[in-house]
Amino acid sequence: MGAVVLAVGGYLTAAALVSNSSDPSEAVRSYLAAIAEGDASTAAQIVDPDASGTDATYLTDDVFGAATERIEVVSVTTTTREGDTAEVTTVMELASQTFTHTFTMTRDAAAYWLLQSGWRPDAPLTVEATVTVRDSISLTGVEQVDLAGTALELVVKEVPGVSADSRSEPVQVYPAVYEVTGPDLGEYFAVAPEELAAIPPTATAELSVAATEALQTALLDAASVQADACVEPGTSVDAVCPLLLRQQDPSTTGVIQAPYNVTFRTDHRFMVDVIFWYRPEGGTSSGTGTTDYTTDLIGTYTVDGDDVTVEFIPWDEL
Repeated sequence: MGAVVLAVGGYLTAAALVSNSSDPSEAVRSYLAAIAEGDASTAAQIVDPDASGTDATYLTDDVFGAATERIEVVSVTTTTREGDTAEVTTVMELASQTFTHTFTMTRDAAAYWLLQSGWRPDAPLTVEATVTVRDSISLTGVEQVDLAGTALELVVKEVPGVSADSRSEPVQVYPAVYEVTGPDLGEYFAVAPEELAAIPPTATAELSVAATEALQTALLDAASVQADACVEPGTSVDAVCPLLLRQQDPSTTGVIQAPYNVTFRTDHRFMVDVIFWYRPEGGTSSGTGTTDYTTDLIGTYTVDGDDVTVEFIPWDEL
């Protein structure tokens, strides 16, 4: 009987020592070590995202392992502790930025009897990131991007102050830097890749659809044909030609600089700059006395496969 009492007394003494000496920061150190190594599986074993209602779709080894940069832990300090609750404050670095995060810790009462520290953060260290693609150029609507090599579906959302040509999606990720890439949009449009620097508590990555050089060249070529037509007999009076040129004798006009500087607007509209010359009434025929006239041509474009169709807008419709 005495041996049993001693054994029980020794166990209780050991349990009390574990309870009193265990530091909640050790659990946080282990957790952050897994995050710093890109080990999502180990991180989830320490703090289960599902237990706190966190969407774990992208808290995976595939996504986390493909991150281009991960956290560096600067310090981990237990700042408060009372009974089975504590707070641990951490300092980390990511993407040349320093940030802090305080973990709220809870200790499992059963750990006392299992001679384990039992401290666990109440919630995972994640970032609510939003990935957005703006498309006012192709108007095809980018529906999917790749987040660190994993597909991310985007949806149109009505957001006050945000253009309807945007698609976005919120996603929970571990703190790290991820590459976001868009789909192949063919010859005339492209989506430049963007980095998502997921630094708590929130982060954003914005991608935009841009016109390729091939599309800009096609629009400039069409504009050059139209500019030449605006200084030719028979076509200089077309409604798409600037009013000033339509009022001139075509033999007293010409193109100094072909269309340049393509600017895109909404609804497949674009604008180019062009410099004409004209000879005001009384100017000499020798070429002196001409006046430069810088103006714009505005048109719309339609892309169908490899074909680009351009139509210029009459000035009275602008």
